[in-house]
Amino acid sequence: MWRAFLLGCVATCANAAVDAPLSLPPQPTVSLAPQVGAMLPLDAQFVDDNGRPVRLRSFFGIQPVILVPGYYRCRNLCTTVMDGVLETLTAVGLPPGSYRVLGISFDPAEGWTLAHDKLAAYAPLLAHGGADLRLLTGAAPQITQLTRSIGLRTTRDPQTGDFAHAAGFLVVAPDGRVSQVFDGVRFAPRDVRLALVEASAGRVGSLRDRLVLLCSHYDPHVGRYSVTALWLVRVAGLLALAGLLWFAVRHMRRSPR
Repeated sequence: MWRAFLLGCVATCANAAVDAPLSLPPQPTVSLAPQVGAMLPLDAQFVDDNGRPVRLRSFFGIQPVILVPGYYRCRNLCTTVMDGVLETLTAVGLPPGSYRVLGISFDPAEGWTLAHDKLAAYAPLLAHGGADLRLLTGAAPQITQLTRSIGLRTTRDPQTGDFAHAAGFLVVAPDGRVSQVFDGVRFAPRDVRLALVEASAGRVGSLRDRLVLLCSHYDPHVGRYSVTALWLVRVAGLLALAGLLWFAVRHMRRSPR
């Protein structure tokens, strides 16, 4: 009798577990989805890693800028992203001074001393790659201006104070307009190089880079520059025309006079 009663309880619980949907905590809403061409708030004032007040526009005007949003207390993801950016830049093959790297904390509670210490931690990678890296902090109104301009949405855990956020960085043109965005923590040097050449309007890079950009476009879904179908058709047409001209010239040379 007791055995039948226990078996009945187990069956009832099992059926309830099957019928009741699993209740999972909601996933945090995060994104890094800027509009290409969006303008950064260049007049917003921040503090650099030496404690000096600076306006965002002081980092723009000549070279394209790689903008890496994050926060300096981040235990894993932010450091991994910046490491990935700096390691990739060592392989892009552009000379020092062709671009700048700018990290900005989206946590208004972080001060410049934390940015200063974080910059020192990146010293080995900087010495190897030669990138010009600055780290900024700021007050909440200026941070909000920036995050809105680059489509950055984060969620803060009220218990730990940690942020859930998307991983990636932006390539920004010298005039402060968003050129491209790269998602993830590891990046292809070829695509980052092409993005910098494109953002600079051809002022950096080689003739080959500019030719590649003429017949390719950046696909944000895969994070790569790909040859467009239209340019494939054009190249095929040019090759066919060249073949016809070659055949015509050869035929004319062999024809009896």
